[in-house]
Amino acid sequence: MKRRPMHYERDLDTLLELHRRSWEINFPGRRFDSWVFTASLESSARRDEVFIYEDDDAIVAWLWLAFPGRDGAHVRHIQVVEDHWGEGIGRRVMLDAIATARARGRRVLTLVVTKSNARAMALYRSLTFTVERDEGERQRMWLDITRSYLLPDEAESEGSHNT
Repeated sequence: MKRRPMHYERDLDTLLELHRRSWEINFPGRRFDSWVFTASLESSARRDEVFIYEDDDAIVAWLWLAFPGRDGAHVRHIQVVEDHWGEGIGRRVMLDAIATARARGRRVLTLVVTKSNARAMALYRSLTFTVERDEGERQRMWLDITRSYLLPDEAESEGSHNT
């Protein structure tokens, strides 16, 4: 699996469709605003915060990793294509997120997860994320990446784009 930066014009339609599907799963019955999503995504892509993971030139996952403030990184979105669920891709992408945040000098990685997403909750717990705040149907979680149990070879450096 290889990582590359998002190419906005080339990848937008695919990511929009993937995100729309994720929204339906996580927020059934709620309106998805594609305009807000695409405008925010374009801005983040220009800042090199959106990564595409491919296998044989096909997108298998994507990661939206923001860098607010000086010390933190925040997983805005991680998604594995449904046909590839259960293959360990989500874990590999999260390890890459940790490595990328470390390489950019960040100390903490945060995310917000929908509690009904049992697969994601289990992944984040296995990576030793802890609940910072319960927000009803969602939980804000964090990981001190300076003290993480992950060994350096498990979370490869940002320079290595093969995960």
